[in-house]
Amino acid sequence: MYDPNRKEQLYVCIYRMNPDPPKLKVTPEELHAEHRSWLQGLSDRKILVGSGPARDEHNKNHAGAVMIFRMPTMAAAEALAREEPNAREGLRIPEVVPWHRMWFED
Repeated sequence: MYDPNRKEQLYVCIYRMNPDPPKLKVTPEELHAEHRSWLQGLSDRKILVGSGPARDEHNKNHAGAVMIFRMPTMAAAEALAREEPNAREGLRIPEVVPWHRMWFED
């Protein structure tokens, strides 16, 4: 259970675009709707700290995504990262990095 007073272990997941993606079994619109629903479910359960699209070095093209999760272990964070619909379908490749948020008031 999420405790706002406890220093938490967070995990940053960097989703990079697969340079050789498989053919989609659903429409891009259906996949995007599933992605948004997945994120909302994580947010509702207080697992998702933040998320957003990644851009290329010119800030022009979509280059994947970055998400921050609250999870109890690295293995759990990696498993969750693979469940993201675009990763599950092979369009994105997740990389998970443990991260601790710094509070400068401490």
